[in-house]
Amino acid sequence: MLQRSALRATASVTGLVLVIAGLAAAVRLLPWLLDARVPVHVALPFARGLGAIALEASLLLGWPIGWALAAHRLVERGEALALQSLGEAPTRTVRRLAVQGALLAAMVGAASLVGGRDANEPGRVVTELLEEGRAACEIATGPSSFAVPFSGTTWLCRPDAPARLVGRAPGSLSGVFFSARAARVAGDLRQIELDDARLAFDGGEPGRAGMVHVGTLALRGLPPWAQASSLPPWLRSALLGASGILAAALAALAALRRRPAPRGRIHAILVGAAGPLAALALLRLLERTEVGAAVYLAVPVACAAAVVAAAAVVERSLRLLDERAAATK
Repeated sequence: MLQRSALRATASVTGLVLVIAGLAAAVRLLPWLLDARVPVHVALPFARGLGAIALEASLLLGWPIGWALAAHRLVERGEALALQSLGEAPTRTVRRLAVQGALLAAMVGAASLVGGRDANEPGRVVTELLEEGRAACEIATGPSSFAVPFSGTTWLCRPDAPARLVGRAPGSLSGVFFSARAARVAGDLRQIELDDARLAFDGGEPGRAGMVHVGTLALRGLPPWAQASSLPPWLRSALLGASGILAAALAALAALRRRPAPRGRIHAILVGAAGPLAALALLRLLERTEVGAAVYLAVPVACAAAVVAAAAVVERSLRLLDERAAATK
C-alpha cells in the first residue's frame, strides 16, 4: 500500500539525513566538548538548538523525498497505471496520505518551534549557558575556572567564595574588563545586566586605570554579536509545516504523473529535495535580514515553485533523452 511504503521511505530518508545533520552538529560542538574548561552540561542549551535544527531539516527533507520515492515505486510496479485506469486521479491517490501528512507536519512544526525560539531570542540561550556555568561552579570542590561558550566569558570558582564571572565588555566597551556575580542577556543581545559588577578600564595614560563597583549594571544599546530572527516561533512552525505539505504532495504528484524511466529513483529524490532545500535556504536568508513577518510567506511559495521547476526540468531532460535515443536509431 502507498501509505505503508511512504511511511517506510520517509523514516529511512529522515533517519539518514538526521545522522548526517547530527554529525555536522557534533563537529560544531566538538571544540567545546574537547575543552577541559567547558563541562559537558554547560554546552547543553546550544546543543539543544543544534539538535532541533538538525531534526527540523531532516524531517523537512525526508518527508517529500520519502513520498516521492513511494510514488515512484507505485509507478514502477504498474499500480499507478492500474489505479488511473480505474478512474482514480493522481491527486486522489496523494490524498490517501493526508493523515500521515498531518502527523509529519505536526512533527516538523514541533521541531521548528524549538529551533525558532532559540533563533528568535539568541540571548536566552546565552543566559542559559551562563546559568549552567554558574551551576558547575557551585559544585566545584577546588579552585577552578569554567569557560562559557559563545559569550567570551569565564566563571572563576573557589569553594570559600561566591563564583565570579569575568570577561571583556562587548561592542565599543571592548577595552573594559568586568567581573560579576551573575549576568543576564536580553533576547536580542542588545542589553546585558550584571549583578555586583566591578569594571576595570584603562584611562588612556599610564597610571590612569580606574575601577567602578556597582550593585546592578545594565549595558544597553549594544551591537548584537549574533542576528536575532524577526520571525515569531509559531509562524516559523506554521510556515515550515505548510512547506513540508506542499513539497511532499507536489513531489508525489509529479512522480505519479511521470512514466517509468531509467534512474527514476534519482529523479524522484531530486524533485523531492528541491522544495525543502529552497524553503530552508530562503528562510535562513530572511532570518539574517530585518524584514517583516509577512515577507516570510514567500517561503512556502518558493518551496512549491522549486518542486514544480525541478519536476519540469526532469521531464524535459527525459524527453530530450528519448529524442536523442530515437535519433540514433
